[in-house]
Amino acid sequence: MRKSSPVFFLLILITAAFSQEYSIEQYLNIRGAVSPQYSFDNSRIYFSMSVTGTSQLWYVNSPGMWPSQVTYFQERIGGFSANPKRDLVLIEKDEGGSEYDQFFLMNGNGSNVVQITDNRPKVLYGFGRWSDDGSFFTYYSNARSPYFYDIYKYDVDRMSSQLIYSSDHSNYPSAISPDGKKMIITRSYTSYDNDLYLLDMKSGEAELITGHDNFNNPSEFRSAAFDREGKSVYLVSNKDNSFYRLMKYDIENGTLYEVAFPFLKDYLNYDVSRIQFSNDRTKILIMVNENGYDRLFMFDFDKMEPVSIPGILVSRSITAIAFSTDDKNLILGINSSSNPSVLYEWNLATGGVRQVTYPTMAGIDPLSFVEPSLVSYASFDGLEIPAFIYLPKTAAKNGKYPCIISIHGGPEGQATYGFSPVIQYFVGSGYVVIEPNVRGSTGYGKEFAALDNVRNRENSVKDIASLAEYLRQRGDIDVTKLVVYGGSYGGYMVLACLTLYPDLFAAGVDIVGISNFITFMENTADYRRKNRESEYGSADSDYEFLQSISPLNRVENIKAPLMIIHGKNDPRVPVGEAEQMYKAILEKGGTAELLIYGDEGHGIAKLKNRLDVYPKIVKFLDANVRNK
Repeated sequence: MRKSSPVFFLLILITAAFSQEYSIEQYLNIRGAVSPQYSFDNSRIYFSMSVTGTSQLWYVNSPGMWPSQVTYFQERIGGFSANPKRDLVLIEKDEGGSEYDQFFLMNGNGSNVVQITDNRPKVLYGFGRWSDDGSFFTYYSNARSPYFYDIYKYDVDRMSSQLIYSSDHSNYPSAISPDGKKMIITRSYTSYDNDLYLLDMKSGEAELITGHDNFNNPSEFRSAAFDREGKSVYLVSNKDNSFYRLMKYDIENGTLYEVAFPFLKDYLNYDVSRIQFSNDRTKILIMVNENGYDRLFMFDFDKMEPVSIPGILVSRSITAIAFSTDDKNLILGINSSSNPSVLYEWNLATGGVRQVTYPTMAGIDPLSFVEPSLVSYASFDGLEIPAFIYLPKTAAKNGKYPCIISIHGGPEGQATYGFSPVIQYFVGSGYVVIEPNVRGSTGYGKEFAALDNVRNRENSVKDIASLAEYLRQRGDIDVTKLVVYGGSYGGYMVLACLTLYPDLFAAGVDIVGISNFITFMENTADYRRKNRESEYGSADSDYEFLQSISPLNRVENIKAPLMIIHGKNDPRVPVGEAEQMYKAILEKGGTAELLIYGDEGHGIAKLKNRLDVYPKIVKFLDANVRNK
């Protein structure tokens, strides 16, 4: 028998190194558990998971047990909340991605599902909080006016709703006092400015507690929570500061001041991104956003000292936090670039940790996943732009990789560290993927977040042009094979990049993006318009400017092939934005593909549609970029 030479085996290994070992379908079938909550008696640990193709409610009776499915809706659930004192769960669900959520109440085991809202056209409902005694919950709705949110209370025993606060603003219910008599209202003016009001739920009187100069010093106040006596309110704010700090409002004295925990002294130039109290308000969890990585701290008010967090729970990506109703246990969702969200239960008395859920990896070896590096580059005006970059483990063809520039939505968003099956697929296929946090991104101070507002909109597009130059200077990127890719506001950025810098990119993928700011403003949902105008400009006073920066009006500049993807029921960026862009490109002799999904909204969420769209994206990029 003839033996194969070592050279033959070497050639096989080299060939394998350049091929994708796993299919995009496998990556899309990776599943993790998110949004954990305990049942009222801690006998169930609930979480949502999309193993059936849409996000549904599941539970386990104890960590490590096989999960049981609770809901079986045709559509995904948008959220859920377990009653703290009764065997009830509230479900939020829309139809076809419309975002007009309806409420359903059911028993904890999924039986006796009752819809408690009425499906009125273009009326939405958003959950607020359960009262500590479980007798009622708060919610917001635009039922009175399509433009504003009012606040309601739903009485569980009477099975009836009551309007408790109304004004011509976007009002959201926040914290409820321990005695159920007071509530914090968040009133939003713009996407970066709001106030908090203290509402007496019996009299209906609301007192402003975060007064500030909304015009010269816009500020945000969020994550409000009463202390155990109901005499103070903890919150997070960037008032009089560039970054979000932990603050406390004394109700009796009417004073608002910063809470300076010693362990936070090294994180003053980062945002406190989240706080969460235990149910008895004796412990507080504080999460800090350090350049897109999570840092978690806990403080015990009874002992007046920080609590050490077990090593296995020290993570750079925390997806969820949930205390048991008796505060004996705490669940954390742990995420990484090599693992989808996994839930762990921490026994606060013993310090023991047990794994609650196990991810489904669809036959993919987690060792094949790539960790990103955090880099930065100088933009056109010297501003440093941070970015996460993923480099393939295999050698590049001709020493250089094709590259996908993936731009986040928002624009008040941030690319952060965590797991993305789509990114891992592209990296495994030999692409570099880089996620820049261009000016306008959150997480780097309020000044950075405001740098793209209105007339400065296209400076963020210039940040992408500067990124292309940075990639050229690296020496390991084939700059003739750059892809610009993004969804929502990131979709607008794709179109803007292709029209402003047509020679830089080999292809573009626009998912639910804005093509014309005027038609977008005219057709977006009524309840969203005011906030969007604060970011982009007014369709009345800024009409000419918005037309001048709209990619639709520069469509003749586009040279690269473009794939456009949209959900027909999108209330945020209506599908007409995709249709008019596609038509205009074809009329100008350009190359474009259009995919519209009739049962989707602002994004592609259902597994059946993801299994259709992402293989098509892969095929599109392979034909126009990688294999050229």
